[in-house]
Amino acid sequence: MIREMSYTFTFDASACSGCKTCQEACKDKNNLPIGIMWRRVIEISGGDWHLANSAWENSVFAYNLSLACNHCTHPKCAGVCPVDAYTVRPDGIVLIDSSKCMGCDYCAWACPYGAPQYDAEQGIMTKCDFCYDRLDAGVPPSCVSACPLRVLEYGTIAELSTVNKGQNLWQLPAIEHPFPLPDYSRTEPHLAIKPHAGMNNPLTKTVSNQEELRPLHSFENTYRIDAVRELPLVGFTLLAQAAAGMAVFSLVLSPVPPPVLLAIGILLGSGGLISCLHLGRKGNAWRSVIHLKKSWLSREILVAGMFGATWAVAAGLQFFWKISPNLWPLAILGLGLIYCMTRVYHLRAVPAWNNWRTSAAFFLSAVTLGALGVNFAAPHPEWVILAGIGMIAGMLMMLTTQSTHNDTARKLQIAFLGLGIIGTLFLAIVPQANQAWLAIPIFLVVLAAEIIGRWQFYAIRKPFPMNANHAGTYSIYKVRPSQGRNKS
Repeated sequence: MIREMSYTFTFDASACSGCKTCQEACKDKNNLPIGIMWRRVIEISGGDWHLANSAWENSVFAYNLSLACNHCTHPKCAGVCPVDAYTVRPDGIVLIDSSKCMGCDYCAWACPYGAPQYDAEQGIMTKCDFCYDRLDAGVPPSCVSACPLRVLEYGTIAELSTVNKGQNLWQLPAIEHPFPLPDYSRTEPHLAIKPHAGMNNPLTKTVSNQEELRPLHSFENTYRIDAVRELPLVGFTLLAQAAAGMAVFSLVLSPVPPPVLLAIGILLGSGGLISCLHLGRKGNAWRSVIHLKKSWLSREILVAGMFGATWAVAAGLQFFWKISPNLWPLAILGLGLIYCMTRVYHLRAVPAWNNWRTSAAFFLSAVTLGALGVNFAAPHPEWVILAGIGMIAGMLMMLTTQSTHNDTARKLQIAFLGLGIIGTLFLAIVPQANQAWLAIPIFLVVLAAEIIGRWQFYAIRKPFPMNANHAGTYSIYKVRPSQGRNKS
């Protein structure tokens, strides 16, 4: 339910000159490092010139949007944070407790406005705090105070409702979500915008200052568009899925070969250690299972821990007490781990991930890598056939999906998958060839294909506003009564 005394920003796009004084005032007040901007002025333009008879005419237009954290009624960042580092004050201001943050970047993935930003120097996530210290002292936020044209203002929802009653100043009938804002507002942002005429223009719109908002080649504090920072997650997801796949397939082995059980533990343990490299503050990793009520990342980490503990019990029974363990609990937890992984990436803010293909790709990776892994310890045509089916299904998914990948990487992945399919087909037809000298290079080729595919999976995520590629008009956000649903 919206709190009437919650603070909200208001912005008059029809009068903004794009001077970016608000942006600079925010950076100066908060001493933000290069590449981090809690408030960003986005430049939008569109239209072109065309020849009409003997004269040139134009349909050019441009407008600006000054955006920061919207301190939403249902902040998605707070909902997904595994360490529960976010707090919401009684006045609606959403804050990050830096002492709890582990710098996992998950809140930035989930926020549809790209408000949380990673500070590599501190190893934590940061964002606009509405200058709550200034508000508590009775003065406006720095960005509001600095605006020379008074187009950026703030107030409580109750105040805005009173001031604008009967004037329809902030609730416009023509449009509601202006480009480049996403075309949904499940978080119910505390933001009201008076539109610029260009927002109604049906022509294609583009963000003109992308290089300023998200520098592409900085490796210090800005978000890394090329997914370099997500490389540890590439390793974790693939290794954990391989371990889960081997746990499931080992159910048909009786007794379970010791190398299979040992490999499951090594894969899972290695994946867990590698995933820690993704964290900015590794010392806070122990807090990652605190927010089980809402965060799928917390649930994933808990299930991974349970998977590891169950493996340790099974390994102890087999290696120390010479008892053949029942691996059904391990297999079930392995499947649960993959399911939790898929839920972690089903984010509305990342349309490229939020579909069935993410779930299919994760389970197919488990099938492919798990079957090939078990095949090392117990060579049999059925394992390579399963792996081949997994690769064929993965290739069909790629070929039937509109490419948003790097073309070279996509072609290389298809080539590796093709070689892997041919290799597994050969091993299935000629069982006596299923020896380590041939199975290992086939496994490495398949693993290379999986690594390229997973790296591309992370690379296709474009943070706001780089993911703004739609055109036309959308609706403007407005302060409105809540429906009472918890959407975070």
